[in-house]
Amino acid sequence: MKKYLFIAVLLSIACAGPFRGSRVGGDGPVQFQTILSGAYSLADTFSIQLIKSEDKWEDVWLIAKGRINPLPDKPTVDFDRQYVIAAFLGERSSSGYRIEIESLELAGRTLNVYVTKYETPGMLTVITSPFFLARVPKGSYKLEVISKIVR
Repeated sequence: MKKYLFIAVLLSIACAGPFRGSRVGGDGPVQFQTILSGAYSLADTFSIQLIKSEDKWEDVWLIAKGRINPLPDKPTVDFDRQYVIAAFLGERSSSGYRIEIESLELAGRTLNVYVTKYETPGMLTVITSPFFLARVPKGSYKLEVISKIVR
């Protein structure tokens, strides 16, 4: 019996994954879980999007990973409990660029998304288009993006 309880606890921890932030409800920090980040998406402009449905998630996954053939399976998102925030930096002319969601904070119905844009040209001359995907708890949000640039 103890063995099955231990396995159940391990599975629940593994399924939940690492979350950043400290809480889910009320004003203040909001937990989020990084799904994936990378440098080679199909996005050509800066955007932050709140993804609320499986259909839209399919579209965003294609933008994030569409340069890979065959397209990798998209991570599972339970849209009854979660949304996805997709951050795209846009097209850049070298390596070294990156975008990251640093934190989320709820203020009333506004979800402040703190994003860091790493605008540091790298040594490789290659077209990149960085992205960052994160799971967030489902809610009635209006996004407000607060960005910081690191050079």
